[in-house]
Amino acid sequence: MLAEEQHTSQEYWRQLLDKTRAMIDGRAIEEEFLGELRQTKQTGHNGCEFRLNLEKDGYLFFRGLIDSLDIQAARNEIFEQLKNVDELEDPFGEGIFSHRSRRDELFKDRGEFWETVSNGEFLRKVTNGTVLKRLMSQVFGSPAVGFDYLFLRAVPRGRFTHLHCDSGFFTRATNRVLTCWIAFTEITLDKGPLFVIEDSHKFMDIRKNFDNFDVVFNKEQKASIDEDPVSFANKRNAKLLTTNFKPGDVLIFGMHTLHGAFENHATDDRIRLTCDIRYQPISEPR
Repeated sequence: MLAEEQHTSQEYWRQLLDKTRAMIDGRAIEEEFLGELRQTKQTGHNGCEFRLNLEKDGYLFFRGLIDSLDIQAARNEIFEQLKNVDELEDPFGEGIFSHRSRRDELFKDRGEFWETVSNGEFLRKVTNGTVLKRLMSQVFGSPAVGFDYLFLRAVPRGRFTHLHCDSGFFTRATNRVLTCWIAFTEITLDKGPLFVIEDSHKFMDIRKNFDNFDVVFNKEQKASIDEDPVSFANKRNAKLLTTNFKPGDVLIFGMHTLHGAFENHATDDRIRLTCDIRYQPISEPR
């Protein structure tokens, strides 16, 4: 990192950490262990440049990729369904967790509920619509298609996501798969943003450990990494890369990029709403 870039990064985190903290399982993360995600320019790039950046950094990060009105429509669609099971307070558009739920009372199983929410018209316009499909086709260099299954994450205070990579979950048919993570709410450090471990897609021991791993067939192996993410990264002279995400931001990363999510410890009880979907070339087996 150039001295000027390093100085800018330090100032960035100093300003953010003056206001709040990133936390994992109740532990505050010090400034020295954090780094900022590198933003990918949407214009002036072709698919080849995207692929080179993905190979170099292990991710692509696009600010405001999805139109704000489309994000708002999808968010309200999801929030209304959460309000219908009494999990959000009125007005539901504020996304304030109620600490109540009638979900199990109103639905036979939770899978049925989330399937209903995940098939919302406005949500699918974002996840499987023209904007993301066009970009992913550029990244792959051939027509791409999104998976049918979504991971919709409405995260209240106190939750975080353990360190892991996606290889064991989504590569049974082909290795040519990428994760697209989409922010639907503003996600400041106290809301528990996603982080990636710097250069982790190049950690050959991790690749070897998770290559040919399948969560369905290899139940004796854990899909996550138990070690504290800060300790893990520090041993490899790497940082936890993150940012303050805005609605419509999209992060794309490969199956061997290690990532997790900081703890939502915000005191306003607003949930953190994100969704992740996988894309692959249409020509690959599914």
